[in-house]
Amino acid sequence: MKKITLIIFSLFLFTLGYHGVFAKTASFSAAEKLPNISYVKFDKTYYHYRNAKAIRNIDNGNIAYCLEPFETLIDGSSYTGYTTFTNKFNLSLEQWERIKLLVYYGYGYKQHLEPKWISITQLLIWRTVDNNSSFDWIDNATNRNIIYPYEDEIKEIESLIKNHGVLPNISDEVIMGVNDTIELVDDNMVLNDYSVKSSDFDAKIVSNKLIIKSEEVKDGYITLIKDGTDLANNIEFFYNSETQSVVERGNLDLIELKIKVKVLSGSISIKKVDSNTKDIIPSGEASLIGAIYDVFDESKNLVGEIVIDDDNVGMIDNLKFGTYFIKEKVAGKGYYLDDKEYVVELNLDNLNSELTLSNDVITSKVKIYKQFGSSEEYNSNTMKPEKGIVFEIYNRGGTLMYTGATDEFGLLEVTLPYGEYVIKQVNTTSGYSKVEDISITINEESNLSINLSLSDMKIEVPNAGIYRMDFGLIFNHLNKLFKVLRYVL
Repeated sequence: MKKITLIIFSLFLFTLGYHGVFAKTASFSAAEKLPNISYVKFDKTYYHYRNAKAIRNIDNGNIAYCLEPFETLIDGSSYTGYTTFTNKFNLSLEQWERIKLLVYYGYGYKQHLEPKWISITQLLIWRTVDNNSSFDWIDNATNRNIIYPYEDEIKEIESLIKNHGVLPNISDEVIMGVNDTIELVDDNMVLNDYSVKSSDFDAKIVSNKLIIKSEEVKDGYITLIKDGTDLANNIEFFYNSETQSVVERGNLDLIELKIKVKVLSGSISIKKVDSNTKDIIPSGEASLIGAIYDVFDESKNLVGEIVIDDDNVGMIDNLKFGTYFIKEKVAGKGYYLDDKEYVVELNLDNLNSELTLSNDVITSKVKIYKQFGSSEEYNSNTMKPEKGIVFEIYNRGGTLMYTGATDEFGLLEVTLPYGEYVIKQVNTTSGYSKVEDISITINEESNLSINLSLSDMKIEVPNAGIYRMDFGLIFNHLNKLFKVLRYVL
């Protein structure tokens, strides 16, 4: 079936292009025979037989296929090419698109490099363009027995065409952790037909997985393209009104899949408190500042540390999602080391984990044993417990920290936190002395209990030789003296 087209219109298309696409010219030859392959066409009335031939572009050697079954191709004829749909070829848009897919997935696609794929592609194109005839292979042009040698190959091409427009079934928006690697598995099993066109991240396709890695917090995109854009030219249909129309293999229309990726980081912060005060205010002269925690990943590899600062908080950030173990290695001054291990899970639901951890301050129990008596009792260890004796305890800065009195057994107990203190005795039993001020230090080297045995000694009154006098007799003498003085005066 030949086409009749105005030459002037053809020249106009050649100059301006059709539908905005500039045309180009090419020449083709069908002189190359395919060995041991022949065709049969049955048009409902007659059987037509042909030996198989390969059509090639004379300029670049590319394989092409005829679009008009069993019509003659005039070698060396000049053709005008079209990459967008036109009805000049008497094809529907549906036929046009299917032929493009057949040409791409036929001969030359991946492992389809044997001559049989040229014949398979050509026969499937004929079956597409002519629904009123049947096309098959025959054993040879002499016996003309219909055979079906390429059923598996045809199924493979039809499967590729069926899946061509199927997008990978992976999320188009991904949220992941920094320094993390995620694998997106395509349930549609077509991802392997795509390649990474551009990416703001380390991304690659391995089998049916898209593997994404990122080493920094940022937002970006990954663009995937269908594996059909690796050739120099797009698929092109060539027209000449005097001879067979042909189609040449090339790239398919671009299919893109754009994936938005958001990379987040996790953080772990620690607020340090005193286990007694339940607050950031330390006990005594201790300090929560300067405590250090090691941070380990789920494989127990050290990933960093958290140092408690002047605000009694510390943080480590830029962490990828996963499980972390927190262990204190240096306690604040005056505190016991916390030997507990804390587990933190960082994920989308727990990006920033906040812990409030406490330490026990170093303390000592101060026991004051108070007694009083004479020197003789002191020497014979028979002094008595002194009840009700008040003691005041001041810190290094002179601030009163504690006031208490001894009990009936002369005992006063108080637990003091890390620091330096002065103990002052406030009162004493009448006639007895007070002890001098006592300084004590509570630190890492202190005993858990500090025992102070204090004694108030009896004040001895010295014998000054004073005699008893009769105050009545003295009064009488004075009275007489006043009378004599009054008479004289």
